[in-house]
Amino acid sequence: MKKNFIYTLLFLICSFSFLNAQTADDKKQISVAVIDILKGFQTKNADLINPYIDKTYGVGVLFKSSGDIGFVLNEDVDFDMPLGYIQKAWNIRNQYPIQFDTAFEYDIKNKKWAKEGLSVQFNSNTINEYVNQFPDPDSIKDQNIFKINSNPKNVAFVTLAENSKEKALINGFKFAMTKIGSKWFLTFIDVTEYNAE
Repeated sequence: MKKNFIYTLLFLICSFSFLNAQTADDKKQISVAVIDILKGFQTKNADLINPYIDKTYGVGVLFKSSGDIGFVLNEDVDFDMPLGYIQKAWNIRNQYPIQFDTAFEYDIKNKKWAKEGLSVQFNSNTINEYVNQFPDPDSIKDQNIFKINSNPKNVAFVTLAENSKEKALINGFKFAMTKIGSKWFLTFIDVTEYNAE
């Protein structure tokens, strides 16, 4: 009996060590990707962003138009294409260290962040929450880009909470990353706080 208890205890310790190693690897991958992606948008350098876009799924852009949520799906990021409302999100400074599992509160009325910073939230259900805001959620859920984001355990939501000094610009930048296989990919860019019209 004592022997079984020791084996069980050793198994649990090894299991927890393995889980921590996975989390450490995820944090390392996400940290490198987030810095590259934000730098790519700052400098309008798609070569820094596109390696993080899965060729099968592409990258979706969530936006609002006349108060309704919508999205467009792109194969990759191309700064030579007219991206309209997304351009306002390029004016970012990104001077904050990454904080994991920290949420930043956005004041919708005053259109600014209560506190600035850079956050990565693992196990994010944000994409599923957006799906429910579409006029026909069932047709949206069936699209591959949304299917791969349906399990929150595979989704990390990144928030760069920065307040712009210019009122016309978006405050900060938000995007979703999804674990596909063993690698994290940029799957959604969220500009829903800025109404396109």
